[in-house]
Amino acid sequence: MRIRIMIPAILVACVAAAAPAAAQTVGVYVPMISADQAQDIAAVNGVIAIRKIEFDDGAWKVEGRDRDNRRVEIKISTTGEIIRLERYY
Repeated sequence: MRIRIMIPAILVACVAAAAPAAAQTVGVYVPMISADQAQDIAAVNGVIAIRKIEFDDGAWKVEGRDRDNRRVEIKISTTGEIIRLERYY
């Protein structure tokens, strides 16, 4: 009789223990782009001479010059989207 009670109790304990683990896997992981990829994105947007590239406040910040020697600043998100693009005349 103890076995009849023990088997369902073990099954309930296993299911209860597995439920919180499933709840923790919410969302989709998006890998962060590297500094080289941020540099490539800047080059595609006209930066030919990169002066500085840094990761700050959750985004890549690239400073450089375009082909007309104007200063350019680009802020790129970790997914590769351009947050801000400024050209100084």
